[in-house]
Amino acid sequence: MSIRNLLIGFGLLLISSTSAFGSALGQHEDECYAVAMVGYDSVINKNLGLPLDEVINTFVSNNDGMQTLEIYQDFLLLVVMEAYQWEGTPHMYAVKTIYQCAEKHSEVAMH
Repeated sequence: MSIRNLLIGFGLLLISSTSAFGSALGQHEDECYAVAMVGYDSVINKNLGLPLDEVINTFVSNNDGMQTLEIYQDFLLLVVMEAYQWEGTPHMYAVKTIYQCAEKHSEVAMH
């Protein structure tokens, strides 16, 4: 297994299994945490030199495990694409992403 598939697979595993492990957080908080971890991994992928188009193609082809994140799918693709423009640390991108996700969820919940 290549490092690219390993890193992408890890991010997708986080998304598809957040509710399986149980958490003190609610479902939406778990989902935002998973989205932030995908952002974190995406910054690392960029730093390792993995091409964005390959990451996106793998992400889209493995999209079946993400039924619990239907409202986040477009947002999640944007997180991955923006990670390739990020100049800071993976941690700071994850923090930024988790706040954006929470804001986006609150907008969706209000409508």
